[in-house]
Amino acid sequence: MKRYQSFKLFQLKEIAIGLTFIGGFIDAYTYVQRGRVLAAGQTGNIVFLSVDIARQNLPGIMTKIFTMLFFVLGIITVEIMKHKNNRSHYWRLTSLIVEFVVCVIVGFMPKTISNIYIVPPLAFVMAMQNVAFSQIEGMGYNNVFSTGNLKKAVISFVEYFYHGRKSDVTTAVIYFELVLGFALGAVSSALLQKWLFVRTIWIVPVLLLIVGGYYTYLLYLRDKY
Repeated sequence: MKRYQSFKLFQLKEIAIGLTFIGGFIDAYTYVQRGRVLAAGQTGNIVFLSVDIARQNLPGIMTKIFTMLFFVLGIITVEIMKHKNNRSHYWRLTSLIVEFVVCVIVGFMPKTISNIYIVPPLAFVMAMQNVAFSQIEGMGYNNVFSTGNLKKAVISFVEYFYHGRKSDVTTAVIYFELVLGFALGAVSSALLQKWLFVRTIWIVPVLLLIVGGYYTYLLYLRDKY
């Protein structure tokens, strides 16, 4: 079967891995360049927030609170979009378009600009990406975190050890590929920041053009044929 004939194109593995790479890329960028804050990793932000509270670091406290708030708003936005009765099957592209615009703008912002104006918008688009593209090959996954994907990979391998089902190995490999994609995104971001600094975020719009363009092309082919 050709790729565009897939019933749910947004679940294709190559799209999921590409988005997970972007998730790792952005988190590494905000952590290094934008005040040790994670755009998507809210568990980490809660830990960092507790440290800032103990140190009475008001700018850090406000940045992390607003980052978590905007992440929640991103989730709510996509949930509203999902429940609109008149939406087309192209609606998921909206999250990638907003992410594209935000990343382009952020690249122009110097480090003198407070992180409270930079990280929360990135958290918003990360949440949109995460909710709009939440499945891979019929299974749930996260494209902006790795803990859940790693847990599912290990559980699937253990299940194969006990039951001998080949499907469990296939599932484990898929989730390990996601973990690897996230890690490679983070490492690539960290390395590129040595030369591009705050403008490293401009790599993300390029990646979004590739992933989003591929997804759009498959949707077009499905509609055409």
